[in-house]
Amino acid sequence: MAVILIVDDNPDACVPLARLMRVLGHKGECVYSGEEALAFIEKNPVDLMILDMMMPGMDGLEVLRHVRSNPATAKLQVVMFSAISDPKFREHALQKGANDYWLKASLDFSQLQSRVGQFLNGPTA
Repeated sequence: MAVILIVDDNPDACVPLARLMRVLGHKGECVYSGEEALAFIEKNPVDLMILDMMMPGMDGLEVLRHVRSNPATAKLQVVMFSAISDPKFREHALQKGANDYWLKASLDFSQLQSRVGQFLNGPTA
């Protein structure tokens, strides 16, 4: 069972995604700010972080910068999860070290299951 941390300031987005991770057989954990995310990964092993781009205070890119600059978390798989569909945002997030960029509105259950599986198990044939 993988530990998947969902970071989103909106509980209406975070909680259902965490439940979905549990349905997929993983441990889905929610935190609601960048500061909470950094504190969580400091104390708990995490296999995948699904990180909202736009949050008050510390936004997703700032969280990503902290994750990548810390040797203990630098290799953590981080997916930016955003409502922003502008390709410039996606490109910027990937340049800053995100492993992928998913649009909130465009993923259905089977796509999400497949993408999470790819991050946790590597590509499938």
